[in-house]
Amino acid sequence: MIRRVSRQVAETVLASGWMYLGRFIGLFWAVLLTHEMGIATYGAYAIAIAISVLITVPLDHYYVVRILRVNTHTFLGDRSTRLIGGLVLLAVGAILLQGDHYLSGFAIGKAGGEMAFNAAKSEFIRGGHPARAMGLDTARQLIGFGATAAYFLGVDNPTLLGIAAWTLVSFVPFLAWAAWISWGHRPLRPEITARTAAIIGEAVGGAVYAQADIVMLGALASDKSAGYYAYGSLLIWSLAAVGQNYSYTFTERLREVGGHASAGPAIGPSVRLSLGLGGVVAAVAVVMPFADAPAELVWTFAILAVVTVPRTLSSIFTTVLAVQKRDRFRTVVTWISVAVKFPLLLAVGHYGGPAAAAAFLVSDLVMTYAYGRAVHRPSAVDEGRAP
Repeated sequence: MIRRVSRQVAETVLASGWMYLGRFIGLFWAVLLTHEMGIATYGAYAIAIAISVLITVPLDHYYVVRILRVNTHTFLGDRSTRLIGGLVLLAVGAILLQGDHYLSGFAIGKAGGEMAFNAAKSEFIRGGHPARAMGLDTARQLIGFGATAAYFLGVDNPTLLGIAAWTLVSFVPFLAWAAWISWGHRPLRPEITARTAAIIGEAVGGAVYAQADIVMLGALASDKSAGYYAYGSLLIWSLAAVGQNYSYTFTERLREVGGHASAGPAIGPSVRLSLGLGGVVAAVAVVMPFADAPAELVWTFAILAVVTVPRTLSSIFTTVLAVQKRDRFRTVVTWISVAVKFPLLLAVGHYGGPAAAAAFLVSDLVMTYAYGRAVHRPSAVDEGRAP
């Protein structure tokens, strides 16, 4: 038992380390692009990335959920379908780039590359090895950064079109590997069912829940307030991913027992992990006044320190609920949380970042309570066991 717990802790720490290294590479790339080509150019790049995420989430989340719970035959067929879909989008994006359509070409091509790459690393997530998946993701980012940096150094006048092209090229070695491991496995047609609609609905709701508050705060208060809140929000979601990595180490055991909560993360360690991560944000908030940080930023971080606890717990519970196939339940809870968060934000958003953080806290407490009750009282919501 002790050996198993030690492996899970080590896996979680290593996966989180790879994840944060990848995020640092992304931040360094953003700084380099802004320095070399200006903030407006970086803005255009960021818009294309955002659109690519909006394309990827509805198409790929179906497979993200299924890899945690389907049998091996179905997983291998899904992986082939996921890879083919990604390659088709990547090809469409490349064709559009050839016609100098930067925004649509890069957004669609990047979405396809991510979808196909996710197929390549899906076996690691399925096997309960998030560290390997995150390590592969970091390797991809390093290769992408190297390719675009070489492009910067190799031409006199780099353009966004060239950056987009080299970013897509950087996917090629990983997609070749994905094709190799998927060869011989017939693709499966995606299920068109109410469960599929629930999975997609949850993904869209999650994207709205995580991102739309920053845009709304900018409209209600100011760009400065939105910036303060965005810094804290980015930190919260990054730390919550530690909880998700921890929960991924239980996926094999959960599948073996049909998703019974006893095989998943225990509530005690989950709460202690969440409190520890909340303490990290609280420590940042305590140090901020000594660095002459604005009061609004300090209070935003102070409230978000509390938000970190339910947000991490929600991330842990989500994995268990995914294996239990409670897709409609998760979708309903996600949209209820959206319905709680945004009216509150509309009412108090003009007060700035701390008010937005408070709305986040209330809505996340609703989500965490619902998820936790469902996980630890399985009879409360049961959608069957169909894949």
